[in-house]
Amino acid sequence: MAKKRKEAKKPVETRKRRALRKKEQRQQRMVLIGLGIVGLIVVGLLAMGLYQEYVAKPASPVAIVGDVPIRTDAYQKRVRLERFNLRRSIEYWERQKAMLDPEKEEDKFYIQLVDQQLQQLKSRLENVGVTVLQQMIDEELIRQKAAEEGITVTPQEVQLQIERAFGYERNPPTPTPTPITATLTITGTPTPTPTRMTEKEFKQAYKEFITSLQKQVGISEQEYRDIVAVILLREKLRQVLADKVPTTAEQVHVRHILLDSEEEAKEVLEKLKAGADFAELAKEYSKDEATKDNGGDLGWFPRGKWEKTFEDVAFSLEVGRISGIIKTSMGYHIIKVEGHEMNRELDPAYLAERRASALEDWLAKARNSDKVKRFWTPDKVPPEETPQVK
Repeated sequence: MAKKRKEAKKPVETRKRRALRKKEQRQQRMVLIGLGIVGLIVVGLLAMGLYQEYVAKPASPVAIVGDVPIRTDAYQKRVRLERFNLRRSIEYWERQKAMLDPEKEEDKFYIQLVDQQLQQLKSRLENVGVTVLQQMIDEELIRQKAAEEGITVTPQEVQLQIERAFGYERNPPTPTPTPITATLTITGTPTPTPTRMTEKEFKQAYKEFITSLQKQVGISEQEYRDIVAVILLREKLRQVLADKVPTTAEQVHVRHILLDSEEEAKEVLEKLKAGADFAELAKEYSKDEATKDNGGDLGWFPRGKWEKTFEDVAFSLEVGRISGIIKTSMGYHIIKVEGHEMNRELDPAYLAERRASALEDWLAKARNSDKVKRFWTPDKVPPEETPQVK
């Protein structure tokens, strides 16, 4: 009968061994916890990087106008659009230049004009980042001012503007027939009337254009229509601001004698103090060829037409008084005030000039007001790409 195997005795765990085992377990747990924390940190950093790259950066403003931010992603789309348009224009003018012969005298002048145009376009391409920023700030200023003035643009107006830009007229003017008389003699070949773009042709051209915009620069059809809308708002606002230009203003009637040096001015001033006639001295000494023969007469003018130092004296002198020597960028002046009225009708040519510049004058002030805050830096400009321009 086989002997029964003796059962292997289970080793007795001493207090020291038990403490060592627990210590090893704690160390393993700490390692696992540490690895978990490191993993969470890595995932967090990756998530933060993705958030910064795809959410925070695109949403960060390049500028804030009033309380409206101009987002970086919207700005970058417009930079790409402007580059796209400028490159197309450059390619067009380069094709025009290629058709000219630099050896022909009659072509040399046109080559110079084309070169000037190309230089301007390339300069605009180099500065496109800053230019687009200013354009978008102006557009937001215009939107907000138009809203204040109650100016709106309808979708129908936008559609008609787009159609006209493509050369399509949905309601072409009816041609007026020329009556033929018995004495009319027809010679030569009649010039054919240009074929107008049909609605079908317009829709096809517009579809291809929008597809190109989306593919080349990421501009959607609605974004393009918004750009067209602000163009129309700008023109409406231009008219509203022009109509608000006052037709009257405080004005002075002034004569002046312009001299090259302070020494000359002192000599003439002494003659005036001795009783010499102002108009006669202007004819003899003034360097202003436009007014000297008329006794230095500058006519009536409001504030804002001449340099501030000149105007400050002109508007402060009593009628009939002669000034001291006034230094401006033109030279040294002595003036005599012939008249001063607080509410005189503006000269029609000057009024037309003021009305024409009313929008730009307003924009110049608005751009530099506290309403506009800029956060633009060069790194906001998207990198150069090589678009497939067709």
